[in-house]
Amino acid sequence: MSEALRREVDKRRVDGIDGSRLDFLCECLDPVCAELVSITLDECEFIRRVPNRLVVRVGHTDDERERVLMEEPGRFQVIERCGPSGEVVAHIAQRYPHPSGQAA
Repeated sequence: MSEALRREVDKRRVDGIDGSRLDFLCECLDPVCAELVSITLDECEFIRRVPNRLVVRVGHTDDERERVLMEEPGRFQVIERCGPSGEVVAHIAQRYPHPSGQAA
């Protein structure tokens, strides 16, 4: 799953940031998407509290497999991945915990 690999890349970028915004790779289902999403560490930690939540660019959702939980207009959407792909994302997040003790 390419979005799970993107999540791991994004997790590694969090280490050592100072609270300013950080650019993350969009975690949408499009395997060739390389767009960036700018979020703060606090926003990242809020999103990652639930393992099958992901951050995507506005409009990069798949309504059949994802549910939009919130949107920061012009910046990003927080989605919840459902079904088998959501289970894979949650499993990977539990294997690589966030340094704060939360799932990645």
